Amino acid sequence: MRIIVQAISLFLFSLFLFFATYKLPDWFPADIYLRLDPLLSLNAIFAAREIIGRSLWALVTVVATLFIGRFFCAYVCPMGVSIDFLDPLLFKRKKQKSLTIESSLRKTKYFLLIVFIMAAITGLSLAFLMDPIALLTRFYTFFLYPLAITLINLFLDLMRPLFKGLGWVSLSHLHIFQPVFYMSAITLLIFGGIIALNRIAPRFWCRYLCPLGAMLSLISPLGIFKRKVSEECNECMKCQKNCPMGAIPEDPTKTRLRECFQCRTCVKVCPQNAITFPASLSIGGEYSKIDLSRRGFIYSVAGGLGVGFLATQTPFTPLQGKHDLIRPPGAIPETEFLRTCIRCGECMKSCLTNTLQPCLWESGFSGLWTPKMDLRLAPCDQNCNVCGKVCPTQAIRSVSLEEKNHAKVGTAILLKEKCLVWAQNKICLICDEICPYNAIVFRPVEGFRRPFVIASKCNGCGFCEQRCPVLGESAIVVVPDGEIRLKEGSYVTEAKKLQLEFKADPGDDKFILEESGFKVESGKKEEKKPQPQKPKGFLQ
Repeated sequence: MRIIVQAISLFLFSLFLFFATYKLPDWFPADIYLRLDPLLSLNAIFAAREIIGRSLWALVTVVATLFIGRFFCAYVCPMGVSIDFLDPLLFKRKKQKSLTIESSLRKTKYFLLIVFIMAAITGLSLAFLMDPIALLTRFYTFFLYPLAITLINLFLDLMRPLFKGLGWVSLSHLHIFQPVFYMSAITLLIFGGIIALNRIAPRFWCRYLCPLGAMLSLISPLGIFKRKVSEECNECMKCQKNCPMGAIPEDPTKTRLRECFQCRTCVKVCPQNAITFPASLSIGGEYSKIDLSRRGFIYSVAGGLGVGFLATQTPFTPLQGKHDLIRPPGAIPETEFLRTCIRCGECMKSCLTNTLQPCLWESGFSGLWTPKMDLRLAPCDQNCNVCGKVCPTQAIRSVSLEEKNHAKVGTAILLKEKCLVWAQNKICLICDEICPYNAIVFRPVEGFRRPFVIASKCNGCGFCEQRCPVLGESAIVVVPDGEIRLKEGSYVTEAKKLQLEFKADPGDDKFILEESGFKVESGKKEEKKPQPQKPKGFLQ
């Protein structure tokens, strides 16, 4: 039964992540697993210093744990399911021994939990580093998803001759867009390290390191279902040897309630059928406080507060502001964004054009893994607003398409020394033709037609930067100057207040006519005049 529930949970996790894509319905909670994570929710609320609506979904997990016990780790958590499924495949021939320092190792997850909570209180979000659901979401996004697309495209390439022979025109030309992400190798190494720890002990990650498990273990002894051993027990110790969490001490009739996650493995292996999990309302007896030393507790508190302070003093902090960091449209102001973003990678997975990429040190240590727009790689599609829909903490606001297109992320600027028109007098109209808002126009300058950017019409979508034919760095780049980032309120209203105009390209360059003196007054019959000679640099 447990394996079936685990398989369903992992399937749903994968399915929800698959549906986190273009044209996601507003009612579909593709980020539901992240919303149900109490550690991420508490971290976001503490760091942002306010109640976040979507984070309140985590109360479902908390209430269920209070009622049932620590079932989430055994049945629902996709990281735990992945560990259980991969463990027999990779380590089935390895005899696993109990650790001599197990009691000390078990405290590690509690110390980590304290560090993350204290850091969040200072405004630094750190839970993403070790939260299991955030880790697995990034692994799926940065590694498994691109790998799956690669394999599908390879299959389509192999089958293409057959499809053509059968007359299946659509399949013979089908090719799925291939996403690529920075830091894919790092993500794979982190996930591989978590799985490799099983070589030391079963569910090593869950036993000793997982801060989410530590949080749930604080309330799990209050659950009504508890392990009970009858007098038929002959102390064969099979239950202790097979317990994946090491929740059974030397006395098999006892149970470490904090570590027991209701897997019922002990029930299956007991030859005497002496173990049951009846409902019990008692919370005394085996319920005991965590055996944390005062020194360890103080070190953890000081460590969390210290990391929160040092995050603004790292060697990478001077890099902040040195990079033209473009955040997704709808991203709240930077300080609140860094506090609220849980670095799950859901927005990057859902991005239609693959422009969203993870940050490394561009925004300092506090900005690690946060999303940025790489507009040289891909532009931001103006008909897509899915990144805000899938953000579990609303670090990227969920807004309508009209609001999203008025959420100016930056302004394009021309690097004249690289531009083919400005620097080499060559004919190039690509940036003008591709701009969705007619924000790039050509005007005569000293006998030559030169491109200019109208800042009040540019919302920073990046089509010009991505399509620029210049090799290497584009000759036209988007910088965060003029960006609009609101925590609340309307982007349309703010854009109008700033006298910005984001309208679809009408298809004519009337700025060229007006600025170059070629304007034709409406309502008057046009007089035939000799055609002016075209400026140099263009075909006659």
